[in-house]
Amino acid sequence: MGSALLCQLCLRLAALRKNLANQIPPRVLLPALCSSYTTMLGALMSILKEHIAHMEREQLTVHQSELTSFFLTALDYRARHCQDDLEKASETEGHVIDCLLSMVMKLSEGSFRPPFKLFDWSKSDSSERLLTFYRLTDRIAERLKGLFVLFAGNLVKAFSDLLRQNHSSSTDQPLLDREDKRCLLLDYVLDCLHKIFLYDTHRFLSKERADALMLPLVEQLENTLGGAEVYQQRVLKHLVPCLGQFSVALNDDSLWKTLNYQILLKTRHTDSRVRYSALVMLMELASKLKENYMVLLPETIPFLAELMEDECEEVEQQVHKVVQEMENILGEPLQSYF
Repeated sequence: MGSALLCQLCLRLAALRKNLANQIPPRVLLPALCSSYTTMLGALMSILKEHIAHMEREQLTVHQSELTSFFLTALDYRARHCQDDLEKASETEGHVIDCLLSMVMKLSEGSFRPPFKLFDWSKSDSSERLLTFYRLTDRIAERLKGLFVLFAGNLVKAFSDLLRQNHSSSTDQPLLDREDKRCLLLDYVLDCLHKIFLYDTHRFLSKERADALMLPLVEQLENTLGGAEVYQQRVLKHLVPCLGQFSVALNDDSLWKTLNYQILLKTRHTDSRVRYSALVMLMELASKLKENYMVLLPETIPFLAELMEDECEEVEQQVHKVVQEMENILGEPLQSYF
């Protein structure tokens, strides 16, 4: 009896599948299938995440290669199925990344390197993979903290290149087909770098790495990609925290002087938004370096003095705020310097 019922069920399901395929118009069926695929992928990742949580490390090691291949396919969701909808891509991709992180967190340090194969994956086939890879990298850096820093040296050149290429002044062929995607990629890169600098306890920033990253980061102060509002949000939420922590990780008087001077030069930019951003950045630099910023005051004061007569009222107000904040940080009045 059970066998007969099962047979009937299979026949009805087959008939239903045929009706769905043949009777429903494409304008109805295709969006429904895409929506279902997204929901099913999220549910699948939830199941796998819980399964990985219950796996012993030895079991995980045995199945690591198989799982890595599976995640390579799942991480291609944005590139293969959702290039035009950033919100949907972000939601579904988030489920995949959360699941992959559950595996990464259980790997031993010796087994951790395979996920970096994704770096080569990100540079092949679709440029959409760049968004997926650097979002994932940012999340891994957040979870692994100092351990991630040990492996991050191989990414320095890529970070530097992406900062240069995704700039409003760049003449290179855009890596991504839309400006909002390029802005999103910048956010991921800046956030990931911020975490590397934040969790650096092993002097990650050698002089060579510092030189590779300093100018591309400072140049972001004048990167107006995305328009005024997006630029302002990128500077305040992503660039300023990143460059501020970069200064802490430098831990070198001569490099501080170079960094400070490069930021000061941006206070003479023709765009008032850039001059304003440079002032915000100087305030963050002083906040991070504290008493160490004293040695940088002599070269900073002339630039601040110029801005006290700036044609833009907002910039003029900001420079007074910066001076006041520096006085609070350094614990002494600065009027005698002017």
